[in-house]
Amino acid sequence: MKLVEMGSVGQYEATDFSQENSQQGSLKAWAVLACAWSFYLYEYILRVSPSVMTNDLMLDFGVTSAALGVLVSFYYFSYVALQVPCGVIVDWLGPRKVITFSAVLCVVGSVFFAQSETIAMAQMGRFLIGAGSACGYLSCAKVGAEWFHSSKFAMIAGMTMMMGTLGGTFGSYPFAILSNSIGWRSSMFVAASIGACIAIAAWLIVRDYPNSDTRSAQKAHSHEGESLLDGLKIIFSNPQNWLIGLYGCMMYLPLSAFAELWGVPFLMQLYSINNELASSAVIMVFLGMALGSLIGPWLSNRCKSRKKIMSWAAIGTLLSFVTVFYVPNIPFSLMFPLLFVGGVFSGGQILYFAAAKEINPSNISGTTIGFTNCLVMVSGVVFQPLLGMLLDLAWDGRMTAEGAPEYTLATYKIAFSVYCVALLVSWIIVQYVRETYTDAPENN
Repeated sequence: MKLVEMGSVGQYEATDFSQENSQQGSLKAWAVLACAWSFYLYEYILRVSPSVMTNDLMLDFGVTSAALGVLVSFYYFSYVALQVPCGVIVDWLGPRKVITFSAVLCVVGSVFFAQSETIAMAQMGRFLIGAGSACGYLSCAKVGAEWFHSSKFAMIAGMTMMMGTLGGTFGSYPFAILSNSIGWRSSMFVAASIGACIAIAAWLIVRDYPNSDTRSAQKAHSHEGESLLDGLKIIFSNPQNWLIGLYGCMMYLPLSAFAELWGVPFLMQLYSINNELASSAVIMVFLGMALGSLIGPWLSNRCKSRKKIMSWAAIGTLLSFVTVFYVPNIPFSLMFPLLFVGGVFSGGQILYFAAAKEINPSNISGTTIGFTNCLVMVSGVVFQPLLGMLLDLAWDGRMTAEGAPEYTLATYKIAFSVYCVALLVSWIIVQYVRETYTDAPENN
């Protein structure tokens, strides 16, 4: 198998040599992939875990929502910045070293976070966790490209995305139970211990290539295609890439700002429930998006349109979350299917990767996807602290019995208007995106 690095973001396209390696698709290959998946699932748990301990964090650090939003978004500061370099790192060092080192970095970040006595130390912990997580998805892609037949790569990529949403579910309700039982600091130490086990497993189980021939083939073709700089010039100069990336940034809000941070405290206030019950509802967003990320591409192929499904996804997500935020007296039991439907619609956004890839030359498809992913992940950098600032601006100064800021439903509704505006903007943006379906080589 020959592996061609598509740019510098860790997206890989496998093409056949005359003779496929006999180990590809074997039990050993699945063991290596399972280990890579376990790290991706683990880092996603760390990403979303603050959503179930917002009150504890504000109380311990004596901060309000604005500072909490900035604290949590420090994960994205390093994560976004490292997306482009990570592809080069994974290709250069191989998944074994990268996953091991990344897991160790997540462990160090978790320990920093758990022991932090100041907000600055906690920010450093989140920053290290984000840096360690940056290569998670890319490492899975590398393993999939090296160890499996090229015909299985798309399936493995989709399953990897589902692992991320599964991590989101574990980082919500189960982590809330753990945090309530032993405290958020001890919970982070438990998470660090799990990360240490994953690092050891990665070093013992993961291998970079099925055999040395694959490595030699990669080196022989390492200089094929456009350079990173040339690829970026092409991408930066095409306004369509910016439109697609901005669409994804707006559409990622249900995950980055709601499910990963502000959804749990909102539902706690709405229904006067604890974080465990609230997180059990927020899980539905992750599960819905997992299903939607499979339905969206299927519908797109049936309708022979990327743009149409992306537009429907924006409108459906907007209507779902407007209902969640502003329709009064919704029973808690009905909130589960509403959030699930919102997640399903939101899952259709995943077509921004296909649209971006199809609108650019195929030999820079990886660079294209990395550029798009950077813009998408800016959603967490911008909107997590922005919503916190809006909550503080609308806050009436009320405090809980424990001494943490208490935000009324009216305060949340004012802040969440940003969601609605952003989702409406995403629908407007996609109207100016060129249809790419007929340009896709896989559709021929």
